[in-house]
Amino acid sequence: ISVTNPAMTPPTALPRRGSRARQATLVLLALSCGADAHEGASWPHPHHHHHASHAPGSESTSLSKLVREVEAAGQLRNFVQRWMMRGLPDITVGTSKSNISVAENGRKSQTFISPKMVLDNGEIVNKWLPIDWPEGHILVKGFSADVVENLPDGSPPPPTPCCGGPTESSRDTSFLHHWTVNKWQATRSFWQDMVDKGGREFSANMNADGLYALANDAGFNDGADGPCWDATLHVFFGIGNEVRGKPLGSDKEAYDFPDPYGIEMDSEWMRARGEFMTLNTHLIDLRNVTDNRACVECKCSYLNVSGAGPSTTGGLSCCHSTSFNGAKCQITPGVEHTNKTYYIRYTVHWDDFDVATAKPLEVVTFDATDNNTKWGDFPFVPGGFKETHELLHSDNTSEMAVHDHRSGVYMGFSACHVEYYVPHCETQGCTHIIKNSWELPYPMEFVYTRSHFHIGGQTARFWSDQGDICRSNATYNDKGWLLDISTCTAGTASDPQVQRVERGAKVYSEVVYKQDDKPHYGAMAMSFVYVHVPKEDRRWSDKSVWV
Repeated sequence: ISVTNPAMTPPTALPRRGSRARQATLVLLALSCGADAHEGASWPHPHHHHHASHAPGSESTSLSKLVREVEAAGQLRNFVQRWMMRGLPDITVGTSKSNISVAENGRKSQTFISPKMVLDNGEIVNKWLPIDWPEGHILVKGFSADVVENLPDGSPPPPTPCCGGPTESSRDTSFLHHWTVNKWQATRSFWQDMVDKGGREFSANMNADGLYALANDAGFNDGADGPCWDATLHVFFGIGNEVRGKPLGSDKEAYDFPDPYGIEMDSEWMRARGEFMTLNTHLIDLRNVTDNRACVECKCSYLNVSGAGPSTTGGLSCCHSTSFNGAKCQITPGVEHTNKTYYIRYTVHWDDFDVATAKPLEVVTFDATDNNTKWGDFPFVPGGFKETHELLHSDNTSEMAVHDHRSGVYMGFSACHVEYYVPHCETQGCTHIIKNSWELPYPMEFVYTRSHFHIGGQTARFWSDQGDICRSNATYNDKGWLLDISTCTAGTASDPQVQRVERGAKVYSEVVYKQDDKPHYGAMAMSFVYVHVPKEDRRWSDKSVWV
């Protein structure tokens, strides 16, 4: 047994190996000491820093902490998955994958094709798709993805490296409202059912599908700790239609981390505990659609569906899969309807994980509509790290935006509401600005920042009291499609300084939308930041060998 409390004395004996009594003893010992229980390890282990007071996950206390432990990738959940259920098999769950390529510098890459999505003109798919991921204990260094279609003969596209090529789908005919790479944890039977059915429906409501996502989200406890408890926002990669292919005018990947930083993944560790990667793909077919803006902003009346609440006029709750609730964009009368098969093609670049040199990144999502009173925990459960959102509450426009139920995910209590409503303005040059602030529960070194907003968004700013962390600008084409939002990378030759913000200090966000004579439904204003938590403050439950 390995523990971190030197005041504890080791037991003289444990029940026999493999017995339920032994398993229960390990759980009780570990919970009582807050430690890793590992048979054969010394007592205590001098190199564990499990009681670092400011680590991801340590901000949760009291009953909130207990809730975290039974959620996906929590210690109790991990124990049950590891010792009382079967792990996941090593099989291909997508359409295809390439061989592994190795560059001259030893960096590896592999391309995958997701499960297929078949849409008629104007139809919508919004599903959680189980996807393949590279094998081994790796440090992900780069990631890019795009939308592809079948070959002319109807066969699936080959897993050639992203991006471009003859199978790439045009932005004029397909729209990625959002796509997110997430991490889930589930039983083998649930996972197998998800694979057999080609995915599971996304839901912005607290119905069965919404609760499944909340219960199975493992990112919160394993690599994507953040102020939002919403399962969709524990994102590793993805975001929106602007993150489609490689950045404009660049041969870099859409996500490109400087050395020695990256996202740590371990396929064997994940499979043993029932963890797997998912792709929440919200794809809209735009062929012959009569009003692109109403379609991609999910205007409820245009899709001929009702939202989650009586005041909802547009946004995610009106934009589920056509097969799920009938939502569909209107099509020019008389045109021929044809099915088209779509896939997400994604390429992952990685190095083998080197514990001596690698600096893993935690992914933290800051949503400007967040008015939760805690960092990541439910507001009605005791315990947790308090959030004041001082900048939000001091700004009338921002305060009104998070309480305007015409767009947004509202469940009767404070939370990250994901989206909001931008009212119309008849005067030329109007802008709508939403602001927010957060206190940090643990120290963060800000390495990479990607902002996200929808059509109409102009700029985003994310900063601390030390200065700017990132300023992002939008690029549009002549058809009005948002093509790119600039990112910020620290720790490079051009920007060598990585800004460290300490526990208790504030960070701030601001997103500007351009207004016109129509409202924007389902507007978003998010900052996805990739931070390194110094070794002495690392997540105490990372890769706990007893679970």
